[in-house]
Amino acid sequence: MAFHWHITNSRLGLFTFVTLSCFQWSSAIQNCSRKQNNFNNVSETQYSNKLHLVSGTTLALYQIVHNFLDMIQPNPFPSDLVNTLIQNAASLQHNYVKVLKYEVGFIVCAAIGILFFLLMPLVGLCFCCCRCCGNCGGKMYQEQKTSMNCRRRTLAAILLMVTTVILGGNVCMFVSNENISESLQHSENLLENTLGNLKIYINSIPKQITTITDASAIPIASVSANLDNIGSSLGEAVVKKLGEIIYPSLSSASQLAQVITEMNEKLVLINSTAATLLHQQEVLQKNLTVIRQNINRTFHTCGLQCVSIQDIVKDLEFVANFTMVPNMDKEINAMRQIVDANFYSIVQKGYKEFNDTPALLVNQSISSVSEIKKYLKNIEHLIQNITQTFPLLTSLKSINSTLDLVDSKISEYRPKIQQGNEYRWIVGIALSCIILLVVVCNYLGLLLGTAYLKPNVNPTERSVLSNCGGNFLMAGVGFSFIFSWLLMLLVLIMFIVGGNVYSLVCKPWYDNEIFQVIESSGLMAEFNLAEILGLKNTSLSIHKTYNDCQNNKSAWKALQLGKNFNLDEYLNLSKYTGDISSTFDKLNVNLSGITLLDQNGRTTLKDFFNTGIDDLNFTSISEQLEMPLFQQELHITVGKLQNFSKSTVDPVKTKLNKEAASLNDLNSWIQTNMVPNIETLKENIEHLQRNTSHVEVIVNITLLKIDSAQTMIRTKASDIVKNESKMFLDCQLEYFSYYVNWTKIMITQNMAQCRPLADVLDSAAIIACSYLLDSLNAFWFCVGWSTIFLVPSIIFAVKLAKFYRRMTTSDVFENGDCHMEMGPLHK
Repeated sequence: MAFHWHITNSRLGLFTFVTLSCFQWSSAIQNCSRKQNNFNNVSETQYSNKLHLVSGTTLALYQIVHNFLDMIQPNPFPSDLVNTLIQNAASLQHNYVKVLKYEVGFIVCAAIGILFFLLMPLVGLCFCCCRCCGNCGGKMYQEQKTSMNCRRRTLAAILLMVTTVILGGNVCMFVSNENISESLQHSENLLENTLGNLKIYINSIPKQITTITDASAIPIASVSANLDNIGSSLGEAVVKKLGEIIYPSLSSASQLAQVITEMNEKLVLINSTAATLLHQQEVLQKNLTVIRQNINRTFHTCGLQCVSIQDIVKDLEFVANFTMVPNMDKEINAMRQIVDANFYSIVQKGYKEFNDTPALLVNQSISSVSEIKKYLKNIEHLIQNITQTFPLLTSLKSINSTLDLVDSKISEYRPKIQQGNEYRWIVGIALSCIILLVVVCNYLGLLLGTAYLKPNVNPTERSVLSNCGGNFLMAGVGFSFIFSWLLMLLVLIMFIVGGNVYSLVCKPWYDNEIFQVIESSGLMAEFNLAEILGLKNTSLSIHKTYNDCQNNKSAWKALQLGKNFNLDEYLNLSKYTGDISSTFDKLNVNLSGITLLDQNGRTTLKDFFNTGIDDLNFTSISEQLEMPLFQQELHITVGKLQNFSKSTVDPVKTKLNKEAASLNDLNSWIQTNMVPNIETLKENIEHLQRNTSHVEVIVNITLLKIDSAQTMIRTKASDIVKNESKMFLDCQLEYFSYYVNWTKIMITQNMAQCRPLADVLDSAAIIACSYLLDSLNAFWFCVGWSTIFLVPSIIFAVKLAKFYRRMTTSDVFENGDCHMEMGPLHK
C-alpha cells in the first residue's frame, strides 16, 4: 500500500507542477462582455431655403451685360492699386496713370456718352433751326427720280430694322424695370430667410453642446450598471479563471463518489448472487444424488449388459464449488458506512462554496463600488461644465440681440423702401414710355406712309394719311432730340456707378479676391470678428473663415475655437480614472475561506482505504467460476443414456429413458437458474476487480488535485482577483475613452457646421450683385441700347419722312421724259 502511494504521489506531483506552470496568472485578454455603445451623431440642423435664382431670358440678358462690362474692363482686379489707395488716398496723384490705365474702357465709354450728351441737344437745335430756314430737308420740295421707289423702300426697311432694335431694347427696359422690383422683393425674402437661418444656427449651438454633454450619462450609467452587477461580471471572470484548476479537481472527486457508489452496489450484488448460487448448488447436488442412485440401481438390474456404460455415473459428479466465493459482509458493512457518509454531497458542498465566489466578491467590494460611484458623479459634473465655459456661448445672446435689432430696422425701413421702389418704378416706366413713344411714332409713320402712299401720285397731292405718316416720323425725330441726351446722361451716371461696382466689387467678390484686399489693406481693421464672437487670443481671417464655412466645416475649425478652449483639458478624465484605478487596486477579496473538501470528506476517503476490498482474492474466485459444473456436459450424458437404451429391452430401456429425461430436466433448470447467476457473478467480479486495482491511485490523485486547488486558492487567488479586476476596470474605462473620442469628433468636426455664416455673405452678394446690381445694370444697358439706336433712327426717319409728306412744290414731266426740266408749281 505504501509502495503504491509513493509512486502515485511522485507522478501526481509532476502533473501538478506542469499544470500550475502552464497556468497564466496574468491571464489572457479578457473578453469584455459589455455591449458596444452607439452614440448618435449630433443631428443636422434643418434650415429653410427660399433662394430665387435668376433664370431664362433675364439670365441671358444679365450675361450679355456681364460680357459687355468684361469687354469694357478686361483688366484683372488691381489689388495692389486698391491697397495703395485705401492705405493712402493722397497717393492718387502719384498713381493716377495706373488708375486711368485701369479705367480706360470706362473713360472711353464715358467720353462717348458725354459727347452724345453735349452734341445731341446742339445738333437738335441746329437741325431745328435749319428746318425752320428751309434747309436740312425743311424745304417742301422733292426731286422726282426713277430710283425714288427703291430708295424709299430701302430707307423704310432700314428704319423698320432700327426701330425694331430700339423696340427690343425698350421691351428689355420694361422687363428690367419690373425685375428691379421683383429683385427687391426677392432680396427682402432672402435677407429674412438668411437672418432666420442665422438665428437657427446660433440657437442650435447650445442645444448641440447640451446633447453632447448629456450623452455622458450613457457611459456613466453603463459603468454604474456594471458595478452593480460586479458579481456577474468580475465574479464570473474570477470563477472562470480559478475554475480551470478547481473544477477538474472537484470533478475528479465527483467521479470518485460515483465509483464508491458503484463499488458498493457491486459488492452487495456479488454477495447476494454468491448466496443464491450456494443454495442452488445444494439443490442440484441433492437431485444429482437421487438420479445417480436410480441409474446405479438400473445398471445393477441390467447386469452384464450394462457393464460397458457404468462409467457414465462418474460424468455426473459436480465439479464446481461455489463455497470458494468468500462472504463479503464485512466489506459491505464497511462500504455502507462510506456510502452513508454521502461523499457526493460533501463534494457538492465544495462546488457550492466555490460557485458562491461572485456573492463573496460583491460583499467584500461594497465600499469600493460606493466610492467609485462618487467618482462617476464627479466625471459627470466635469463634463457638464463644458456647457458653461464653451466659447461663443457667452456672446450668442448679444449676437441674437443684434439680429433682433437688424430685424426691427428692416421692418421699420421696409415701407419706405417699398414706397421708394414705387417711385423708381414709375420713373422707369416713364423712361421706357419715352422710348416707346419714339418707337410708336416710327411704326405709325411707316405703317401710314407705306400703306397710303401712291407712288404715281404727284408729291403735292399725296394723301392725308401718307402725310400723317411722315409727320409721325418727324414727331419721333423731335422726341428723340428732346429726350435722348437726358437718357444718355442717366445711362452715363448708372454706367459709371454700376459698371465699376460690378468690376471692383461683385466680380472680385465672386472670385474671393475682395476679402483678401479688405484684409490686406486694413480697410476693416476696426472690424474684429474674433472680438465680436467673444474669442480672445484669436485672430480670424475673414477670407479663411468664409472659405471654411463655405465648405461647411465645424465652428471649432472655422473659428479656431481650440485657441480659446482646451478641449483636451476638459475631457481629461485621468484624474478621476486614476482615483478609480487606485480604488480597484485597494480591492482585496479574500477567498481563503473557500473549502473544496472538508475534513469529513478527507476522513471518508481515508476510511475507503480500510474497507478491505483491495485484499479480496478476486483471481481465485474468477478461476473457480471458470470451471465447468460437471466432468462432462449433461446433454452429452443424456445422449449417451438415450443411445444405450435403444440396445436394451424393457424394463431397463424404460428406466434408462426415464433417468435420461430427469437429467435433461435438471440441465434445463441449471441453464435457467444457475447459469445467469454465474454470468452475473463473473461480470460484477470483473468490474469490481478492475476498480479495486485503481482505487488507491484514484483516491490519491483526487486528494492531490484537491490539495493543489486549495493551495492555489490560498496563494494565488488574490493575484487572480487583482488581475481580473484590472481587466474589468479597463473594460469600464473603455466606455469613457470611447465617449471622449466621440465627443472630440462631434465638437471638432460635426457640431455647429458653419455654412449659415458663409450664407450671410453669399446672400449679401446675391442681393447686392445678382438681384439689385444686375437688374440696375440691365436697365441702363437697355436704355443705352435704345438711346444709341435713336441716332440712326433720326437720320433714316428724316430722310424717309419726305417720301411720305405732302410737298408744296413738285417736278412736272413733259412727254413723259424723265430728263425734261421741271417747272415749279406753287400751290
